[in-house]
Amino acid sequence: MNWTAWIASKHALLVHLPIAAALMIPLPIIAAQRGGRGIRPWWITCRYLAWIGTLGSLVALVSGFALARVQGHLPAGAWVAPAPDGLPYLFRVHEAGGAASLLLGALCLRALYRKRQEHQGIGFPALLLGLAWCVASYLSSYSGSVMVGQRPAPQLLVAAPALREAPRAPAPSAVAAAPAPADPEAQAPFRALDYLSLKGLHPEPVKSAPHGNRWIRAWVNGAADPAYRAGTQLPPGSLVVLSTLEDRWGRPGFDPGPLYALEIAQDGAARLTFYWPQVPEARRAETQGAASAYWRGGDPRLKACLACHAKGAADPKDRSKWVVPRKPKAEAAPAA
Repeated sequence: MNWTAWIASKHALLVHLPIAAALMIPLPIIAAQRGGRGIRPWWITCRYLAWIGTLGSLVALVSGFALARVQGHLPAGAWVAPAPDGLPYLFRVHEAGGAASLLLGALCLRALYRKRQEHQGIGFPALLLGLAWCVASYLSSYSGSVMVGQRPAPQLLVAAPALREAPRAPAPSAVAAAPAPADPEAQAPFRALDYLSLKGLHPEPVKSAPHGNRWIRAWVNGAADPAYRAGTQLPPGSLVVLSTLEDRWGRPGFDPGPLYALEIAQDGAARLTFYWPQVPEARRAETQGAASAYWRGGDPRLKACLACHAKGAADPKDRSKWVVPRKPKAEAAPAA
């Protein structure tokens, strides 16, 4: 697990301290409004809660952004979540509440350090900022609890309001034929998933640095077999699939990696497919934070793969030959 995933996993734990400080700070600020002797201990209480809440909000905001990238709510390079109907709209409310909590906490902390006499109250601006901070923190915590399923989601936070249009009279027209139902397997990488029906080129996995330092096995159909072995250009109709396993202490592990498929069309063009249905959290940086990946055709994320496989399979001299080392067999002792 890298440091980003580690920080993201601690977000649910880190948010409790700043939320508690923001919810409690209006009470000592109200108590510190009066002037007179003995008011300074209330100043110290207000400033202590403000420091704890502001620093905690900063740490919670950083871990929240890391968690959003790991879970795919925020695309790579973006800082504001999209807002279509559904969960991303609720996430935007949560994100705005967390950012507002950090800003209002810093402003409240500054107001608490305004110069004043020893007998004066803490000041009305600090009270307004403390109340606003409390509301923003509660909004962020409430939307977060809805996102993790602790309470039902209000319709106002989940979906954008839809505009209502006046009903229109149906225009007379010919009855259109109902569209055919979509085939749920039309986009499935069925040829790559059926790689066990192809011919395996080596009995044991070999380690491949260009493919994420994973252990791979190559599978080919009949059209690709001779050309792939010879290292020549693959003919049209060729199919090559690489099945992968994650590394485990220098040996093939139990966790499957992605499938890589290379097809040669009838016009000689190479078509690549990258399929990883369940990406572990520690490896989601390779898929730009996505929990699953299915890239094919002209997907820009396959540009680096196409650069190596523009003419088909890699040259035999560039192929990995690192196999798992095995212990030599003990030689039989000569007969006496």
